[in-house]
Amino acid sequence: MSRAIYQRWDLRWEAACTDMLADPRRHAYGLFRATLCGIERPDMTGSQFGMWGGRPGECPACTAAARAIDARWPVQRRDVGDVFVDITPLPLPRDVPGHVSPPDELGLPDLRLPELPQRNGQVVPRPIRAADDTGQPAGDAGDAGDVDDGFRQVGAGAAAVRLEAFWPGVGLGQYRPYDRRQRTFAWFQAYPLHTLPRLDEASFTGDFSWFGDVGEPLDYRTAVTDPIAADLAADGLTLPADFVALITRANLHRLLDREGHHACWTDVTGPLPSPVHPDDRMVLFLRDQQSCIVWYLYLHRDGGSCVVCSADDFTYEPGPHYGRDTVYWCAPTVGLFAYRFLIEARLATAIDEQRRAGDLDPELLAYLAHYVPGPRV
Repeated sequence: MSRAIYQRWDLRWEAACTDMLADPRRHAYGLFRATLCGIERPDMTGSQFGMWGGRPGECPACTAAARAIDARWPVQRRDVGDVFVDITPLPLPRDVPGHVSPPDELGLPDLRLPELPQRNGQVVPRPIRAADDTGQPAGDAGDAGDVDDGFRQVGAGAAAVRLEAFWPGVGLGQYRPYDRRQRTFAWFQAYPLHTLPRLDEASFTGDFSWFGDVGEPLDYRTAVTDPIAADLAADGLTLPADFVALITRANLHRLLDREGHHACWTDVTGPLPSPVHPDDRMVLFLRDQQSCIVWYLYLHRDGGSCVVCSADDFTYEPGPHYGRDTVYWCAPTVGLFAYRFLIEARLATAIDEQRRAGDLDPELLAYLAHYVPGPRV
């Protein structure tokens, strides 16, 4: 454990980040979803895009608070570097002497799952074929049939856009390791689509019925999506219902931020020109904390849409390398993307914490069973 070094008042604080203030960057983020001047908002965090302090127009109350905190820092400790304190971490359950792991303890190489019903929500059970040359168990090629060429298309006919396709996911322990055998984006790895558990695409109808109560639309979130929708309408395009629900509904807003296994942030910006075709549009809606991977809603000029990802942030001035080779297809709809993202995040956390498989939701078990074919408890 380390004790942070001294930083001047105008270098210490992150800018506040919230959708519920008109200009949150005027304020310094303190702790517990509040600014230094005491403004609280339920979605407030520190901004991942920059620091606060010493700029014109910043909140005077935050400035006064930051200076007061700075004045309390002992002068004799201001020139001292990092102070490291050795601590002994609590042992994991299986590291405790005498611990006997139950057969369904997540993380075991010979994990045994309980028997599952034939159908669990959106997860479609499929026989698992032998592992392919990626080292991952082969899943189902879906609409592509038994042969998956690693590409998907959005749009129809001659105007369709064909993109390289994969799922950028987190590792699921040793059952689907993050082993860098495929392209990586920080802690996300490109897993071939045919190696994933198959989901019932027809059940994702845009209303997030699989989630439950999505809550009412939030005015301060529709204020974000309405201008984007108006700009898209001028080009004859519309935002899909599941995208609007994810961004605006009270119980879905920042759901991916809260439950993502690695820090990701909802950040809605658009419409943006597509680097693939000048008449297509994209809307950024999620990024990881260092923008190593960014997810977009891709809107094809014929009305089709999908979720794509990229290592490039297209909100900046396009670079010379931008093009179709930097945009990758990863899900047919926003609803299906959110489902797979959440179920994998929950599984990864459960595996890290060595929970019992029998205590998990049946849908998580059905998903994990794709990678752990048997035997059962």
